[in-house]
Amino acid sequence: MKATHYYNPNGEEILDEKIFGGSPTGFVDFNRSKYQWDSNIYDLMNANTWFPSEVNTSSEKKNFVNLTENEQAIYKLTFAQLSFNDSAQEEYLSDFRRLANNRLIKSVLSLQIMQEVNHSKSYAVLLDACGNSDEVFNLYKYDDALNRKNLRIAEQFASYIDGTTSDEMLLSAMASVNLEGVYFLLGFAYIYTLGDKVPGARDMIQFIARDELNAHLPLFANIFKTIRKENSISTKTIDKSYKMIQDAVDIELEYGKYLLKSYPIMGLTEELMEKTVYNYANDRLEKIGLDAIFEKSKTTYLQDLVTKHLNINDIKSNFFESNVSNYAKSSLDINDF
Repeated sequence: MKATHYYNPNGEEILDEKIFGGSPTGFVDFNRSKYQWDSNIYDLMNANTWFPSEVNTSSEKKNFVNLTENEQAIYKLTFAQLSFNDSAQEEYLSDFRRLANNRLIKSVLSLQIMQEVNHSKSYAVLLDACGNSDEVFNLYKYDDALNRKNLRIAEQFASYIDGTTSDEMLLSAMASVNLEGVYFLLGFAYIYTLGDKVPGARDMIQFIARDELNAHLPLFANIFKTIRKENSISTKTIDKSYKMIQDAVDIELEYGKYLLKSYPIMGLTEELMEKTVYNYANDRLEKIGLDAIFEKSKTTYLQDLVTKHLNINDIKSNFFESNVSNYAKSSLDINDF
């Protein structure tokens, strides 16, 4: 490998480094950001660093045992799927980072990798406290619907990660928009629906959801929009982006309806799931500069539930527009949320 891969004194000026293509010098300079949103999101991620040990899981096993059989099944299958999402995302980010040219973007991706590993650790801590870690992490071997969802998500990730064009990098970024913006949401809502019955799980998911929706999703939404702005992206590629989010919606609803049919719990219906996923998918499309294509409806109860739990530390920001007003970590005790 040539030394210029790491240090190129004749490379581009830092403020000229695009996300795709080019020849960077090798410096990371947070004082000179080409985009500003990248540095802002890094600060948000860093300010809200947390660790699983901050969540009280001492009563999780007792609380889990008191759930109904259907609620226990939802709990286990939800965490089995969410844990795969974070595991896959950590590996994908390592590959996606190699496609990026801008060194500051690479630095933000490095921090996200750490956070995804932290999420994986949190599932291990929670499920160990619950006493069913081995069972949950091996459910994919026995549940066809879970295995099918995992495989389809992995296929989306793998489709363009070896690409060498800006169009392929855009589509690879779209896979991450889907993961952060579609595949997690019903799982979060299931745990919030159980709520006070499993406070350890609820509080752990609050931290994870804050990372995913307040930082990771905006990061890839901005990456998508910036690649499109800086390159001549074909109409065919944009059409593929729409196809990818349509597939994501189908994948999420297929698994959600399977859980509901097999293990019904009070308050959840297929119609509620559909409206929720459609609303989220429309929002993600609009955030990346594309048109909403799904049936629109009023904000659902499940959306309100997710939003309510995102406000645990009163973060006030709009990183899709690169504005920051507050990203301080909460000083509240976890049990006060």
